[in-house]
Amino acid sequence: MNSLSLDKIIEMFPESRFVGNKNHLVNGVVSLGESIGKDCSSQMSWVSDKNCDQLDQVTLKIGLLILTEVSYLKLKGASCNFLIVANPRFIFFQIIDSLFQTKRPAKIEKSAIIHESAKIGKNCYVGHHVVIEENCTLGENTTILHNTIILEGTIIGNHVIIGCNNTIGNYGFGYEKDGTGDYEALTHIGHVIIHDNVEIHNNTCIDRGVLGNTEIHENVKIDNLVHVAHGVIIERNSLIIANAMIGGSARIGENSWIAPTVSIINKGIVAPNTMTGMGAVILKNTEENYTYIGNPAMRMDEYKKWSEIRKKLLAG
Repeated sequence: MNSLSLDKIIEMFPESRFVGNKNHLVNGVVSLGESIGKDCSSQMSWVSDKNCDQLDQVTLKIGLLILTEVSYLKLKGASCNFLIVANPRFIFFQIIDSLFQTKRPAKIEKSAIIHESAKIGKNCYVGHHVVIEENCTLGENTTILHNTIILEGTIIGNHVIIGCNNTIGNYGFGYEKDGTGDYEALTHIGHVIIHDNVEIHNNTCIDRGVLGNTEIHENVKIDNLVHVAHGVIIERNSLIIANAMIGGSARIGENSWIAPTVSIINKGIVAPNTMTGMGAVILKNTEENYTYIGNPAMRMDEYKKWSEIRKKLLAG
């Protein structure tokens, strides 16, 4: 990054408050841990209200420190320029995205295999060895990275990012016994629909529906190594973290947080605004606006209540 005057950054956030020298130059970023005891006057960082008490304003020297009004009142004596905002972490990473992120060109790599019936929108990047089968649709400004397979009939919206080594739209794990008792695969005639602004990281599988579709709604973010079974619906703005397993025909309500290694039973319903703890096993439908932990999962407030009862019983 070339040196940048702080006034250019301030212009990006007109609702912020700035204290310091607008003409000061910065050329990089630094974490707070790395800045302790060092002269970081040419770099930017951010601090949360929770961590600002750990900093010594006498020795702190950062070219631009992004923080809240609460933290500023504690650190205003430091040798820093201050950008005062409501959400420092979010603003800090907006700056990084604007100044540091490398934008991929609109391009289809030569090794990609795209069926003639597939429709590719404007300004898309399709990486090395990507396969896009018949009757697939990619919206505008969408990125598909290397070795990902998009199977027949998949619909992908605008501004979607799909990482490497994903399989999207294959048939799910659905079988029925025949007359002799042997398992036979069920034909899956549904598809996968991925709406706008979805991000899917690496090594994830999303299966097509048996009769209806599997749908990933707007602004959902899916981590590495996630399994989304046939017929699942994930509603908007939910986060699905690494190693989660979502059983067939389950539904995840909007704004939910599915933690690492969470398992959700097939046809389970996770209500909107549900938070789950790591490794939770969801065997019953959840209630809106609660946190669920454990195996089998229960509401955290109920878990704490039963923990107190157990302690009393064990104490005799």
